[in-house]
Amino acid sequence: MNARDQGQPVIEREVAAGKGLLPIHLALADYDRTKPLIDGRVKAEGVDLTVDPKWIGDFCEQPVYEKYDVAEFSLSWYVAARMRGEPVIAMPLFPLRMPVLAYLFVRDDSTITCPRDLIGKRIGAPGYRYTVNLWSRGILKDYYGLSPDQLTWVTGGPEGAGFVIPKNIKVEMIPGAKPEDMLRDGIVDAIMVPTTPTSVLKAQPGIRRLFRDARAEMRSLVARTGILPITHTIVMKQSLYDREPWLAKSIYNAFCDAQRMNDEFYDNDSKRLGLSEAVFFLEEERAIYGPNAWSQGLDAKNRHVIETFVRYAHEQGYIDRLPKLEELFTPV
Repeated sequence: MNARDQGQPVIEREVAAGKGLLPIHLALADYDRTKPLIDGRVKAEGVDLTVDPKWIGDFCEQPVYEKYDVAEFSLSWYVAARMRGEPVIAMPLFPLRMPVLAYLFVRDDSTITCPRDLIGKRIGAPGYRYTVNLWSRGILKDYYGLSPDQLTWVTGGPEGAGFVIPKNIKVEMIPGAKPEDMLRDGIVDAIMVPTTPTSVLKAQPGIRRLFRDARAEMRSLVARTGILPITHTIVMKQSLYDREPWLAKSIYNAFCDAQRMNDEFYDNDSKRLGLSEAVFFLEEERAIYGPNAWSQGLDAKNRHVIETFVRYAHEQGYIDRLPKLEELFTPV
């Protein structure tokens, strides 16, 4: 055995020698970009991977790192948990990004036309703490002149996730209340939600986006800031990482391979995408967001996005200090 082999963890040496694979239980959402991991076309080197596809919202509602070896997870919950010293660590993998300005809604008959019109108003949300809300509040404060303490927040239940609402934030809780219903009933003036309301999906009247052309507004924001908000990351148990640090790179590489396979699938023929205007859509995406909008790792672009997110988390009371990104993510 040479010196390099002697420096490898025991399981990594055994895997390299063909003696076995490390069993890992992974939970993640069934996206097109993760499908190659779910169906087994992409393997993680040295790993016997069992994948549990879950609903996207599960990763915002429960501490999945307590149940799974590796899992997709809400970025805001993760950063707060990590800074509280909970036994979890993330790899710089980002399976979900969201154009957050698309998730702000008012009634059709509302006179609200811009974020500053919401000053002094009531805004509904399933909870204050959600990652999409953290991003939206930070962006609205930085670029639209609306601070979270200028609103009354109306939620449908307790926050959970160890989150404590800052003292300067006005929050009312109506147990079981749903944001879409509160907006229709006039209880709130606007809503900030992680998913598109059912009535909007069905093209029913009554609710519209706050921004009349939210798509153009989001594209303008990305052009100005370089930020397409990251909302989820991939985490593993701290004890597992401490015992098998090589696993982080194996999982990271597998996610990158799955992303590459997905990109090539669409690049080779846009007709594979189930949209009638897929050919135009994909060309627009590349022109606006670049050829690698869903890149992984802490390259300059992702570092800028995550550093902005961490600043927002600090400003909004999720964390009590600004960490270096190397404190949050494994090296790969």
